[in-house]
Amino acid sequence: MIAYLSSVMPCSGHAHFTGDVQSYILSKLAGHDIVLMGTTHRQPAILDLTARLAPRFREAGVTHLALEISSDQQSRLDRFLDTGVGLAAIQIPDAIDCPAYRHLLEVLQHLGPGRRPRVIAIDLPRALYGGKISRDEHMASTLAATMQKHPRAKILAMLGSLHVLRQLRWTNRISTGHPSIRTCLGRWRPGLKVFSMVHIIHGAAQACDFSSRLGPLPGMVAMDVDACFNGWRLGVAACLALQPSQPWELVDGVIVH
Repeated sequence: MIAYLSSVMPCSGHAHFTGDVQSYILSKLAGHDIVLMGTTHRQPAILDLTARLAPRFREAGVTHLALEISSDQQSRLDRFLDTGVGLAAIQIPDAIDCPAYRHLLEVLQHLGPGRRPRVIAIDLPRALYGGKISRDEHMASTLAATMQKHPRAKILAMLGSLHVLRQLRWTNRISTGHPSIRTCLGRWRPGLKVFSMVHIIHGAAQACDFSSRLGPLPGMVAMDVDACFNGWRLGVAACLALQPSQPWELVDGVIVH
């Protein structure tokens, strides 16, 4: 697989890719305060990877795992993690909910409080949709407040890919476009070291050069995204009305399946 990738990478000698995806993620966690990991929802391969990684979070210093679950579900989430009872009672958005997602919660529960990070639900409650604050702003506020309360915290935030983009430069026809989580964190906590990565499933998005040029693969490969990828299309952003952007302006890394 590495030999194949060497033949299709855009820069000669580009050395920022690896088939050891677990170590790649752990290295980004070790070197940053917050890692925003963008996922395609209801993909068992992504959820199973995170479940396998969970026992290794401590070695990377991860103190908090932030999930795209409404913050009004925190008490139910805590109850399940503390007691093992009430998994079915946790209200997970239909777009996300699947057996593999609930299996991830079971893996975290079985780790016990001494081995798992604090699991926090950070999404905007549905009753507040359409209000003055967007979902991204609410999630950013929760992450910033967690860092304020725990200055030495290290957070992995597992969110849909559109929530982890570095910036949202909306076209002029979008008059009410909200800022990205990264933009909010940069304003409120400018000293934070934040890394955005997205999972790219082959064939899941049209107009994605990372998928079409690198996939399909027999496994997964992770790589940093830099100026070597100028002109490449990042499919996860294709559905947004954004101004033209280079991939490295949107993400810091990708994991291609």
